[in-house]
Amino acid sequence: MEQALGLSGLLTIDHSIKLLGHLVLVGLVFFFVRLYQVRIMFRRVRKEHGIPIMPHSFLFGHLWTTAKIAIKHKIPRDGNGHWMFHFIKLEYPEIAAPGVLYMDVWPIGYPMIAVYHPEIMAQFTQEHSLPKWWAQGQREFKHFTGGEDLVHLEGQEWKAARAMFNPGFSAKNLLSLIPNFMEEALVFRERLREAAVSGAVVKLENYTTDVTVDVVARAVLGTRLQTQTMSSKLMKAMQAQLSSIHLSLDLSKSLNPTRPIKNWFYNRTIRAELMSLIQQTVLNYEQLEGPKTVLALALRSYVEEKRHQGASSSGASPIPPEFLERVIKHIKIFMFAGHDTTATTLAYAYHLLSLNSKQAGKMRAEHDEVLGPDPAAAASRIAIDPTLLNSLPYTLAAIKETLRLFPPVGGTIRQSPPGHHLTHPHTRQRYPTHGFMLHSSVTTTARAPEFWPSPDAFMPERFLARDASDPLYPVRNVWRPFEMGPRACIGQELVTLELRLILALTVREFVVEEAYEEGAPVWFGTRAYQVETAEQAATAHVKGGMPVRVRVQG
Repeated sequence: MEQALGLSGLLTIDHSIKLLGHLVLVGLVFFFVRLYQVRIMFRRVRKEHGIPIMPHSFLFGHLWTTAKIAIKHKIPRDGNGHWMFHFIKLEYPEIAAPGVLYMDVWPIGYPMIAVYHPEIMAQFTQEHSLPKWWAQGQREFKHFTGGEDLVHLEGQEWKAARAMFNPGFSAKNLLSLIPNFMEEALVFRERLREAAVSGAVVKLENYTTDVTVDVVARAVLGTRLQTQTMSSKLMKAMQAQLSSIHLSLDLSKSLNPTRPIKNWFYNRTIRAELMSLIQQTVLNYEQLEGPKTVLALALRSYVEEKRHQGASSSGASPIPPEFLERVIKHIKIFMFAGHDTTATTLAYAYHLLSLNSKQAGKMRAEHDEVLGPDPAAAASRIAIDPTLLNSLPYTLAAIKETLRLFPPVGGTIRQSPPGHHLTHPHTRQRYPTHGFMLHSSVTTTARAPEFWPSPDAFMPERFLARDASDPLYPVRNVWRPFEMGPRACIGQELVTLELRLILALTVREFVVEEAYEEGAPVWFGTRAYQVETAEQAATAHVKGGMPVRVRVQG
């Protein structure tokens, strides 16, 4: 009996080893077949279309080339990857000169075309808005929203969702919510005051993240999450889930056996937290008076559309459960995009103002003129007349300049149909695009001297130039941190309005100065460079959360 069992066990082990061997063999065959397909795509671009590409290895593609660039230019290990294209342009100026660059980093990433020319970017974002790259929704954000959100939907589904949420994100509606935003901004101001009194080093990005979370929650849900003063179960779960996202090859995340379980738990927690808030709005959206949240206006729009279509709601709720499940996914992406990028932009705004006293003085003078000489009275004046925030052109210009220098997102990523080409507006050279990931490299154009005089300087005056003959006048289509075209960020008005409000309430009272440790690494001329970490892979963040000391403006 024991001998039989032993023999049976050995046979089972033998079969398992053989099966594993077959799987490994199939995997290797697939790998090399795909490697051949990808490498040939790039060779054909050069051979059949006469388009120059960087030195290309059949085994490594451009991985070795980009590695040498990273070493030569001393790119920090945690430096955000979206700046790589800037250094490629410096290293291979002739190849990059047309504004279109083919880059092969498979299997770390997908075959890519990085586009540097603003008019060529416009071809796939404005003239013809191509679909988002399939892997964004189906792989990268699969566990977060399943791609069923306003950022990743396509076609008629996207159009319907955009139309439903547009009213809530309109400038007029957001201005009506300023008194609500003010409450959160004043909490943030008090936290800065406490930091100034204590003299302690604080991580500014933590502070800016908390306030932007609270503001977007007021805008979308009409609720006070109070993340600035207490722990939020919703945001803890959401931020933990976001840390599992990876935009390039990351075996520690993709092969982690606990990842599906964690995502199930996070989704369950987030759904429970959001659904209770959504249900309150469902019950009351028709009775709400005064300013309306994004969610309330979206629910109203949905019901009105169904009534227009002749749908009957007799004996049943006009808002079905399946619709609310989809709304949760939209809100998740709003909460993420609405706080994450805004928080880093606000942190960088303070940083740049602390380094540029002349520009900071101009902003303070503008606030004196529009909001009165007493900073303590600014909040009440804005609450009475929120449109005063539209009378701060220099402040808005400083925000735009901050976004130019430190864009939190490297650019949109699209995919093209078979036979699609991009065309250079001057040379008429045609660039085949099918099979490649189309990337608008916002970071590269943002620091390009051919588009921006003194590209590394903080000069808000660029965005005040009105004469096209002015050297500072921005080139058409070149400033695009929110992207352009039909798929431009729906929340850009919320971002700029929120930032104007917070700066108007704080810049005259406080100076925020970096407090990195002596010997901290410097990149791009600053210790506060943009990083990409395992926990924050989706967007660029500030090195070390930007340690600062806050002092009262003297």
